[in-house]
Amino acid sequence: MLLDWMRKVHQLEYAHCFQSISFSKLERRTGIWAFILSTIVAFTYRFPFIDKTWIKDYILPLILFIVAILTGYQSFIRPGEKAEKHRELGIEYERIRHQIETILTTLLDNPKLDDHINLVKNRWDSMKTMYVKESHYNDAKKKVKSFNKYPKELDFLPDNK
Repeated sequence: MLLDWMRKVHQLEYAHCFQSISFSKLERRTGIWAFILSTIVAFTYRFPFIDKTWIKDYILPLILFIVAILTGYQSFIRPGEKAEKHRELGIEYERIRHQIETILTTLLDNPKLDDHINLVKNRWDSMKTMYVKESHYNDAKKKVKSFNKYPKELDFLPDNK
């Protein structure tokens, strides 16, 4: 059972790390595009050699509208904050995994084994989890499976046949 928990925790650890990286990249890309587009607009007003009025009347306002959407997205959706929360959750899952590793390597013969297991369960149950994209979870599952360290999922349950 502990190995199954450890596998699940390991998967969630990686899933949250992947989600954090995804939000960080999204924030960076959004900021870079907002900067590039606003710089282009700023320089077109500085250099009056653009003699096509449709560019100044339609294209530049459209670009500014896109910049407003990108910066509004960063302000209200806050991908950077979400990235940090997922990073912290990944670290917390890592701590739980290390706690399970300690139980498996040093405390199996301890008379208070059940107490240690309950501590892990309570810590895991009290966590405030967040949604991760299914693709990140599946990538994490593949990564953990590639370690070849864990038994098959729910393998500790006896078959009732």
